[in-house]
Amino acid sequence: MRQLSPEERRRWQSTTLAAPRRRYGADARLLFKLEDLVFGPARTLPKFRARELIARTPYQSWEQAAYLKADQRGNGRSRAEKLFRTVNEDRAEQDNEEWHIILLEEQIAVSGVHTNPIRFRLLPQLIAFAVYQQFWLLRVLKPAWSYRLNADIEDHAEYEYAALVAEHPEWETTPFRSAVAAGYGSYDSLADMFRQIGCDEGVHKEISLARMVIPAARA
Repeated sequence: MRQLSPEERRRWQSTTLAAPRRRYGADARLLFKLEDLVFGPARTLPKFRARELIARTPYQSWEQAAYLKADQRGNGRSRAEKLFRTVNEDRAEQDNEEWHIILLEEQIAVSGVHTNPIRFRLLPQLIAFAVYQQFWLLRVLKPAWSYRLNADIEDHAEYEYAALVAEHPEWETTPFRSAVAAGYGSYDSLADMFRQIGCDEGVHKEISLARMVIPAARA
């Protein structure tokens, strides 16, 4: 994902909070309501960690679906080229979501927050499993619907991160220190780091929207 400057990240937050949200489909709205029911309505770090675990599943399912779709059209060389491109794109987005999970895990540990392991560990896994099946099936049968659902999820996540930072003005002066984040980037404050995560979600959304328009380019 593209690294923005601190000023660009601030502009992103202001723009995101002021912009209207996408018109989410019924499936996305149901998922958001389920997340609020299971993880609570408040914006907490454990809730965001659970959401990130669920949000990673579309890219995992797309990678697996690509191997099935690759056998369906084109000659051997073109199928291989499309498969290579598709798998690399999906893994790059998957890896980016993995960074988000790791950074949230670290911040939860630093904050000393204790969570219910069933509510915030087991249930996210079960929800992610169900979401995986849905995305895999949509990717095989109707790719545009799969990309649309992911765009809804990422649009929602983009806004939620912007709102989370706005709810914590103390993060503006909280230094960001991490034992693991060298591969993700360096940031002056905790607020700045979370803004970058939100920016990443916006990029994921735009990629999914672009794929809706040109599904034939995908394996």
